[in-house]
Amino acid sequence: MSAVLSQPRFTYADYLVWEEAQPERHEYLGGEVFAMAGGSTAHNTLTGNMYIALRAQTRGTPCRVYMADVKLRVEAANASFYPDVFVTCSAADAARSNQQQDALLIVEVLSPSTEGHDRGDKFSAYRMLPSLQAVVFVAQGQPHIEAFIRSADGVWTLHEATGLDAQITCATSERSFVFPLAELYAEVDFSASSAEAAAETVAASAGTSA
Repeated sequence: MSAVLSQPRFTYADYLVWEEAQPERHEYLGGEVFAMAGGSTAHNTLTGNMYIALRAQTRGTPCRVYMADVKLRVEAANASFYPDVFVTCSAADAARSNQQQDALLIVEVLSPSTEGHDRGDKFSAYRMLPSLQAVVFVAQGQPHIEAFIRSADGVWTLHEATGLDAQITCATSERSFVFPLAELYAEVDFSASSAEAAAETVAASAGTSA
C-alpha cells in the first residue's frame, strides 16, 4: 500500500540513490515517488497468510515468494513497486539481488486509502510485465478475493470468490495456485478490520484536504 508523496520528479537511477537515504520505503512510477503507508493488523495478517500459502505451494520448485520489502521493477512502465506478495519462477530473477523483474503472480491486499491506486495505475503497470499471469486483490473487510488471470492469448479474465467456505484457483504455466479463503482469512478480526479501515479513510481524507 502506498500514498503519493510530493517530491521533485526523479529519473529511476536518481530514485534508487534517493531512496537508500530514506527511513521509509517508496514506490516509483513515471518519475513520481509514493510513500509506503503503514498497514492495519488485518492487512498484516492477510499478507502473512498469503505468503505462507504461496510458500507451501512453491516449496521444492524453482519458484520463490517475496513480500513487502522486495522491489519489483516494471521497466516498460518506468516503475518500481513493493507488492504485498509476489511469486517469481525466473532463473534470471534468482540471480538478481536488488530487485526482481519477472513476477508470475502478484497479490495486493486492498486498503481504503490506496485501493484506487492499486486498481488503477499500479494494476496497469503490472500488466506490462510479460511474465505476469495473475494479479490477486484481497479485501480486508470481508472474505472476498478477485483474481485477474491472463490467458495464453493475452486476455485478462476476472475470477471471484466470496465467503469462508469458498476457494479460488489461479492457473499459470508453472502451476495452479489454490487459495481456500478460510485459510487466507484465518485470525482476521473483521470488526477490528472495519474500524481500522474507517480510521484510515478519515486519515486519508484529512491528508487530502490539508
